[in-house]
Amino acid sequence: MRRFGIFTTAELRARGETTATIRLKIASGDGFRIIKGWYGDRTTPQEPVLAMRMGGRLGCLSVLAMLGAWVPPDAGTHVVFPTAASGRRSAGREHGASVVRHWSGPADRTGSSFAIAPLELAVADALKCLPPHLLIAVLDSLLHKRLISRNRLEALIARGPQRVHHLIGHLEPRSESGIESIVRYLLAIAGIRSKVQVTMLSADRTDIEVDDWLVVEADGRETHAKEKAITADRVRVVRLMREGRIVLQFAYATIMYDFEFVLDAVRDVMARHAPLG
Repeated sequence: MRRFGIFTTAELRARGETTATIRLKIASGDGFRIIKGWYGDRTTPQEPVLAMRMGGRLGCLSVLAMLGAWVPPDAGTHVVFPTAASGRRSAGREHGASVVRHWSGPADRTGSSFAIAPLELAVADALKCLPPHLLIAVLDSLLHKRLISRNRLEALIARGPQRVHHLIGHLEPRSESGIESIVRYLLAIAGIRSKVQVTMLSADRTDIEVDDWLVVEADGRETHAKEKAITADRVRVVRLMREGRIVLQFAYATIMYDFEFVLDAVRDVMARHAPLG
């Protein structure tokens, strides 16, 4: 767990630390004891520390986010407990944390050997945790960031709940943002097939393109926060329209919380403005 600044006593010993030097680092503030047998340093994230002190291990979306995958906003801290977990399960409330609790089966390796749940177990929990339109964004992100192979991910999905099996046919590793994956998936569920990251003659790339003429742009919460980025984005939209595309731009909040408006707009434009032939 050195990648996350979490060390077992055995790992510290292997690095030449002694009981005395470990105590000295704790006293100086360069290290701290998480739970018995586990230590952290100044780089240690707080979420796995909270999970371990609750008697569980960090899992599900919290692990995937730490590894670099896209996860929905305000997802909370996901903690995996063994079925025989002790009474520390409620400790998260003392920290003011929004804790999502998961319970592992006897065969799941979530015991004291891990500081955080393994990637595949985190994915398996996410398959049970999220609705499909958010889940596809997480899965696309795993592929896009090359955190897992497509074959392995498809095998995990096939072993997951029946309600997520159809997502195998919707995986798209070229999706560069979670919000883009959400739009593409929800359009597909509504019967509107689209392509992602289409390169135009101007070298601009579209987020989502329908029928080779309608571009749907999904603005992330932070992507367009700065004035320079807004200006560049508007110039890009003009270039797309000069190449014969109609462009619809939707803000993050509209996509996440009012997708019916997005869908109605796409359908209306397709009905009224489709090129002849």
